[in-house]
Amino acid sequence: MRTSAMRISKDETSGLPTMLVQAILVAVVLMIGELISAPIYVSLQPGVFPLLPWAAVAWLLAIGFAYVVGFALLWCAESFAYRLKAKAQPLIYAVIGAVSFAVWTAWVVLGIMNMIFVRVGMAPVSSQAMIPAVVNGAVLGLCAFFVAATVTPRIAKHRAAVIIMGIVTILAAALGGYVLSQMMQVLG
Repeated sequence: MRTSAMRISKDETSGLPTMLVQAILVAVVLMIGELISAPIYVSLQPGVFPLLPWAAVAWLLAIGFAYVVGFALLWCAESFAYRLKAKAQPLIYAVIGAVSFAVWTAWVVLGIMNMIFVRVGMAPVSSQAMIPAVVNGAVLGLCAFFVAATVTPRIAKHRAAVIIMGIVTILAAALGGYVLSQMMQVLG
């Protein structure tokens, strides 16, 4: 990895900024994780969300996290892990990812779900029902940041693959935004 005058580390082969590749990997892992774990969220209030539309909304929220909050958290993880041995660095990333995405899940994801639940006349998610969702968020964040810390050096060499992954995540977030806007329009 080479470093420019502004101290932005880049892959020597592709020239892609390391942190951008990490954020894209975080977005991809969270997107896959949200698709797999969508039944957990849908089961919080059965009958409110169809499975795939909720997965699309979850993609919007997860990808938004990766590209907005994730950049700052990746920088934080890099700062904390900088002086550690290489083998310990992914653990710092994983812990930061777990804590941050658990908090994001509790405040943002469940907040949006509760907003929709209340609009359809249902009770918000109970604190007991929040636990599986928050634990799921922690696991997804842990996996996403761990993958970003460990896989980036290998995947960053493949510029076209990284660009395709970035485009796919943006399209998935756009789909989620459309689905959420349609839900909100129906709910008035």
